[in-house]
Amino acid sequence: MKCAGKFLSAVAAALLATSVSAQAESARQACAEALLQDSAGVDLSYRVDWKGLSLESTRRIERLDTGGWQARNLSSLLFMAIEENSQFELRDGLIQSRSYNYQRKGMSKKQNLKLEFAEGYGYRAFSPKGDGRVSHPAPLFDLLNHQVQLRIDLACSAPRDEYVYDIARRSRVSEYRYRRVGEESVTTPAGTFNALRLERGDVGDRLDQVWLAPKLGYLIVKLVHQEDDETAELVLTKMPGGSG
Repeated sequence: MKCAGKFLSAVAAALLATSVSAQAESARQACAEALLQDSAGVDLSYRVDWKGLSLESTRRIERLDTGGWQARNLSSLLFMAIEENSQFELRDGLIQSRSYNYQRKGMSKKQNLKLEFAEGYGYRAFSPKGDGRVSHPAPLFDLLNHQVQLRIDLACSAPRDEYVYDIARRSRVSEYRYRRVGEESVTTPAGTFNALRLERGDVGDRLDQVWLAPKLGYLIVKLVHQEDDETAELVLTKMPGGSG
C-alpha cells in the first residue's frame, strides 16, 4: 500500500506539473498574441545610416487570413530597395517559421534568398548562388522573425541573462546570442525612451547593440552594428501610429 501511495502521489504531482505547464503556455500564447495584435497593421518608420548614406526603412506586422502572421521590412534609397518578408505561426508563444524572402531591387540579385521551412526537419534554401537543404531541429528562426520572438520573450517570460536563437541562413544555421546589459535612456528622432540594452558579438569583431523600449512592447528603437571599423545605425524616426 505504501508503494501504491507513493505512485499515486507521483502521478498527482506529474498531473499538477502538467496542468501548471499548460496554463503557463496558454498565458504565454495569449501574451504573444496580444503583443503582436497591438502593433498589427501599423507602419514602423526607421532610418538606416551606413557609409554616409541614409535609407528609409518601414517595418510592419500583419495578421494573415490563415491565422498566421507576416513580418515585412522595406528599406529604400532612390531606385534601390531591399524587401524582406517572413511568414510564421505562433504556438505556445513560440514562432513556427514557414517562409522567408529577401530581395534586392536595383542592385545585384546575388544575395536574394528564399527559405521554406519544414517543421522539425529544417528548411530548403533557394538562391542565385545555388539551392540546398539544411536539416535542423526546431525552434528555427529567420533574420526577421527572430526579432519578433525576442520581443515576445522579453514581454511574456521571466527575465533572462541571455536570449539565444538559431537563425536559418543560405547554407547553414547561425546562433545569435543576445546578452542583457541593462536599462538606459536612449534618444531617437521619435523621442527619448527608457530602453533595455542587449548586445550580440564582441568589440573588435562584430558587435550588435540593440535598444528595445518596454513601453512600446519592446519594439527596437535603436540598433548599432559594428564590423571591420564600419558602423551601421538604425533608429526609430516616428512614434507608432504616425505621431512623432
